[in-house]
Amino acid sequence: MHVLIDHSAAVNQLAGVGRFARHIVPALVAARPGWDVTLGYAPGGPHHAGALAEARAALANGPAPRWREWPLGRDRANQLWYRARLPVPAQVFSGRADVVYSPDFTVPPAGRTPRLVTVHDLAFRLRPDLVPPRLVRFLERTVVRSAQRVARVVTVSQSARRDLIEHLGMPDSRVSVVPNGVDEEFFAARPLDAPARAVIGLPASYLLCVGTIEPRKNHRGLWQALAGPGHDIDVPLVVVGRPGWQADAILRDAGPLVASGRVIVLEDIDNATLPAIYAGAAATVYPSWYEGFGLPVIESLAAGRPAVVSTAAALVEAGGDQVIVTDPGDPESIANGIRIALGAGQRAPGAETARRARAGWYRWDRAAEALAETIERVYDERRR
Repeated sequence: MHVLIDHSAAVNQLAGVGRFARHIVPALVAARPGWDVTLGYAPGGPHHAGALAEARAALANGPAPRWREWPLGRDRANQLWYRARLPVPAQVFSGRADVVYSPDFTVPPAGRTPRLVTVHDLAFRLRPDLVPPRLVRFLERTVVRSAQRVARVVTVSQSARRDLIEHLGMPDSRVSVVPNGVDEEFFAARPLDAPARAVIGLPASYLLCVGTIEPRKNHRGLWQALAGPGHDIDVPLVVVGRPGWQADAILRDAGPLVASGRVIVLEDIDNATLPAIYAGAAATVYPSWYEGFGLPVIESLAAGRPAVVSTAAALVEAGGDQVIVTDPGDPESIANGIRIALGAGQRAPGAETARRARAGWYRWDRAAEALAETIERVYDERRR
């Protein structure tokens, strides 16, 4: 079977969907070594060089897929394929394909060849106030139309699947779940030693929040929780994340906390160091308003760390009974969750083992097997 994958997200985005693509695709290639896989991509974006290097390194030790750089930059590809809707098949640039898959919300035209696409969440439809207006308009035009036309929509959680069925009118039979996974490095991670912490400005004891700095992640609610009555949370919060939409305003609001050392922002942490930062945290906090999955939650559990999350359905689904659930709209609820996470109960015998066991359900090889089976079903349906 000839499978074409639009690998543009993997080679252009360092976080978010880019990380998902750089993990699920190598695991997929390893799960089906007999497939003939082509990775096509439209280059572009400020992080292209670093992301491309990571994407190639992730595939260096397994079956070797074919790489094809398309003669269209990412912006031009979006203009032609998704805004102007020119039906130029991706195979023109990449060669033969029996199935075309994209891990990033949109999938290029492919003529009569069946297509699959991963839609990670419906934030653009359900919480447009938390998404850049231009991106909302783009996703409303492209994702909704694409979801109705592809052979199968893949999503990353049961809660996201329910959103697709309820809010886009997708038939249950055409929506499959392929969750995120956790790297083995998180399960084996050990905290950084003092010299390594000093290099990046990491204190000996800290809370941790990982994620792009943008309204959806609810950093402001976290600032308010730390600055609330009593100011009794004396463990500093380390924020690891690159600036996103409205980041400047969000970080300005944290100014007094940053000045006092109660919030420390680390923007340029490489993915190789991240597991050790999780392992050294007293607890993690992820009070996001809405998510399709919530990878930082299971990364925290894999590292054995207590995790404070919001009531967002996908976060509760991922963490199960191993997370501390708080109201994202109530800073005191978030503060209480942090107090619980720092309490002796979270260090009880077996607590760390239980957290790692929960995270163990989410493995990239298991996710890749589910995706491979979904692609095979679509291929068999078309042949019949």
